[in-house]
Amino acid sequence: MFVPLRRGAKILPLITAIVTLVFVPIFFAEVYVGTKSDSDFPAHLLWAMDIKSGKPIPAYVTAHAAWQYLVLALNTTFGLSFENAELLAITFCIGCTIAVLLWWFWPALKKAKLSISQMIGVVLGVNIAAPVFLMWFLDREMYLGYVGVTSYHNPTIILLRPLVLLQFIYALQCFESKPLPKINVPIAALISLLATFAKPNFAICLLPAIALVALYKMIHKESVNLAFLVYGFVLPMVLMLLWQLWMTYVGDDTAHVIFFPFGVMNTYSDYLLPKFFLSILFPLVVTILYWKQASRDLPMILAWLIFIFGSFYTYFIAESGPRFTDGNFTWSGEIALFVLFAISTLFFIKVPKSPDFSKIAGETFWALHVVAGVIYYVYFTLHMLYIV
Repeated sequence: MFVPLRRGAKILPLITAIVTLVFVPIFFAEVYVGTKSDSDFPAHLLWAMDIKSGKPIPAYVTAHAAWQYLVLALNTTFGLSFENAELLAITFCIGCTIAVLLWWFWPALKKAKLSISQMIGVVLGVNIAAPVFLMWFLDREMYLGYVGVTSYHNPTIILLRPLVLLQFIYALQCFESKPLPKINVPIAALISLLATFAKPNFAICLLPAIALVALYKMIHKESVNLAFLVYGFVLPMVLMLLWQLWMTYVGDDTAHVIFFPFGVMNTYSDYLLPKFFLSILFPLVVTILYWKQASRDLPMILAWLIFIFGSFYTYFIAESGPRFTDGNFTWSGEIALFVLFAISTLFFIKVPKSPDFSKIAGETFWALHVVAGVIYYVYFTLHMLYIV
C-alpha cells in the first residue's frame, strides 16, 4: 500500500513540514488562548494534569484517555510544561496525518504529474476542507448542523485522524488475494487498539462496514483474509469497545446510549437536510459522475459504508443525561466524512478523465470545500469560536 522510501525520501518530509506549519498558528491559539473560547483543549489539559497529580478523572474520560497520556508522556520525558507538551502533541498528530496521506497518495500524485505546489495543495486541501456553508446566509453558522470535515477545537479527533487513515489502509488488505507479511497482523491490531482508545467513534463505523464487505465477498466466493480481519481489527476493537462501554455507561450510570432521531442535531441548528448535502458535495458529486468506476472501487465502497454508519450515529444516536448536548456521537460522522473526503480525492486523482464537464465539476466542488475550509480556518483563528 505504501511506496518505497527512496522514491519520495527528499520531497515527502519537505511537503509534510510545509503543510504542518500552516496549522501551527491555530493550534498555538487553541493551547494558549483556548480558555477564552469554546475549545475542548483546556478541559483535556486539566485531565492530563489530574492524572499526573493522582486526582480522579471522570470514567468517560478514562475510557479514551490516549490524548492525556500522550501529553503526560511528553511532559514527563522532555520536562515540558503541559501547554508546550500539548502544542507539541497536536503538531505531531497533524504532521503524522499529512505524512500518512502523502505516503499513500504519492503514486497517484506522481502518475498525475502534479507539481510540488499542486501536491501541497492537494494534501493541504484534504486537511483543511469544510462543509460548503451556504446556509450561513440564513443562520450565520459555519459548523453547527453540518457534518464536519475538519474541526480544530477538540484534540482527540485530531489524534484520531492519522490512526484511522492507517486503519483504513490496513483494512483494505483484508480483501487482497496475495499473501500478507505476518507482521501486518500485530501492527493492525496495535493501530486498532490505539485508534479505539483515542476515540471510539471510528471503530463503531469501521466494524459493521468491514463486516458487510467481508460478507459480500464471501457470498461471491471472493478473497477475504479472515485471520487478518479478526485478529487485526475485530478482536482488538471489540475488546476495547466493551471496556469503554463498561467504563462510560455501566460504571458511570449518569448517561446511557439512546435512540433519539435528530435529537442532538436539532438542538444545534435548523436546515439539517441541506446542511447534510452541503457537507458531502464533493464525494457525492464525484461518486455520481464516475459511478461506473466508483461502484467497483473497494476503497470508495468501504469509505461510503463507513460514512453511512457514521451518519446514522450522528443523526440518530445520543447520550441521555448531562452529556446530551455534547453530541459525542456526532464525531463518528465527522471522522467518517474526513476519510470519505480523502478517499474521494484520491479516487478523483486516479480515475481516467478528460477535460470535460465531469472533470471541471469535480475540481469545482473540491475547491468549494477547500475555500470554505480556508474561511473557517481564518474565522476560527481570529475569533476562537467554533460555535458559529
